[in-house]
Amino acid sequence: MTDRALRQPDTRERVQQLGYLLKNTLSLVGRDPGILRPWVRMSLYAVVMTSLFFISVIALWGGSGSIGSLALLLCLVLFVYKHFYYTRQELRQSWLVSGALQGQQRTAAEAGARVKTLKGSARGIALIDILLGGMLSWALRSGPGNALMTLLLKGVGEAWDLVNHYLLPSVVIDGHGIRDSVSRMPRLKESVPETLVGVFGIDIAAKAVGTIMFPVYALMVILGLIVGIWMGDPQSAYYIGNPLEGTSLAGSGPLPESLHITVLPILIALWMAKLAGVVLERMAGSVKVVYFSIFYMRITHPDDIVDDIRDELEAYLRLEARNPDPVASPGPRQA
Repeated sequence: MTDRALRQPDTRERVQQLGYLLKNTLSLVGRDPGILRPWVRMSLYAVVMTSLFFISVIALWGGSGSIGSLALLLCLVLFVYKHFYYTRQELRQSWLVSGALQGQQRTAAEAGARVKTLKGSARGIALIDILLGGMLSWALRSGPGNALMTLLLKGVGEAWDLVNHYLLPSVVIDGHGIRDSVSRMPRLKESVPETLVGVFGIDIAAKAVGTIMFPVYALMVILGLIVGIWMGDPQSAYYIGNPLEGTSLAGSGPLPESLHITVLPILIALWMAKLAGVVLERMAGSVKVVYFSIFYMRITHPDDIVDDIRDELEAYLRLEARNPDPVASPGPRQA
């Protein structure tokens, strides 16, 4: 392969990848709409968790301590439990994808029953997520002195993210444990067809959500600030002050003598933006589960995939969105 084929996709290409994968994922969903259910459940879970956080902030800021404390407590419980919930839903989704590739349309009850038989592995995956996330969070809070540890943990986290892509289908499709699945990774890589070697270790959609949401957050903050100035009331519990007070800018040019700002509209604007962000994050996560479940099936069970979609899946896995030449397409990196 050329250097172009091995280079890391830039931000624009990652967003294109996400859009391409979403479009083609929907074509697979047409074979089994149930594949969307885990994403819907995870999105609703994220919406509730995010809403509880903002409700707690708004309530505590406004002086409603009992409501704010209860909402914050519930949010923290959901924040910890989400690792277990998301893992189970992703295992369900991976199993539903494998069924669709085999021409089957499995039910939500069947998916739930399958995942129940894998409780130990599901808990193990969730606990590793919690452990790595907690260690990285600790390193980031420790300041510049732990820069080396932060880089090391980020590297471990990225490696785990890649392993997890293949761990989920290995656990739910073939029933392998975590240790067995990880030990099989080198053999999996050796089984990758030559045409797909370059995308075995690809980090699809990485940072794409942040790229999409950054201008949304910026716009919502600006809108919230405008409304906060318009509604500015010094008597409000959400009043945060007059930034012009004591400065030479007050009353100069187009600026008024006072500029009262109420923070509540800003908090609500951030709340709405964050809701859109978490739904998009769960969508990107589900797209990755679908993609790597297909990849796993292509490596380990190629003969089980129905004939009428095999060629289509090959192009899909190579991310041939705009150019049939894999060298000229957005170049993923190797594992």
